[in-house]
Amino acid sequence: MRRHSSPAPAPLPNDDGLLEEFLLRLPPQPSSLLRASLVCKRWRRLLTDPQFFRRFSAFHCHQEPPLLGFFVGNVGGPEFTPTLDSPDRIPPARLSLPLPRDERWRFIGCRHGLGLLIGRTRLEITVWDPAIGDRRRVAVQRDLFGKDETNIVRNGALTTTEKACSDGSKRPVATDQ
Repeated sequence: MRRHSSPAPAPLPNDDGLLEEFLLRLPPQPSSLLRASLVCKRWRRLLTDPQFFRRFSAFHCHQEPPLLGFFVGNVGGPEFTPTLDSPDRIPPARLSLPLPRDERWRFIGCRHGLGLLIGRTRLEITVWDPAIGDRRRVAVQRDLFGKDETNIVRNGALTTTEKACSDGSKRPVATDQ
C-alpha cells in the first residue's frame, strides 16, 4: 500500500505587511508593544515606526483604554497611584509633577490625559500632560480666589477636540492652545 504524502507547507512570506497585521492585534496594554519589540530587530523596527503606532492607535480606538491609575492631590502636588499589575504597572515616580514646596497648589483633576492645577501663590492655572511632562500656564486674577480666599475653585474644564477613529466613532484629543 502506497501512502500519499501531503505536499510540504509553503513557507510564510517574509512580508512586513503581514507581520504588521498580526502585531496590530496585540492587546492595547502598556507592556504589549514593549515586550513584542524585544523579540527581534525586525519586530522592533516595525513597532517603533510612527506610522505603525498611528495604525495601532486607530485600530484600538474603539476600545476603552485601560485605567493606568489615578491622581490624589496634596500640598506637594498630585501623587500618582497605579492600578495595574506588573508588567503593565507604571511606577508612581514616572508620572510625578515636581512642584516648588514653598508654593500652594490645588490639584483640580484629570480629563483626557491632562491634569489641571491651580497655583495659589503665583495665581496661575497649569494644564499638565503627565505622559510627556509638558506644562502650560495661564495667569489668573486674584478675585478668582476672593479677598479672604473663601471663594475656592472646586472644578475646571479642559478644551478638547475629537479625533475620528477608523470605525467612524470619535475620541477626545487634547488641543494645544
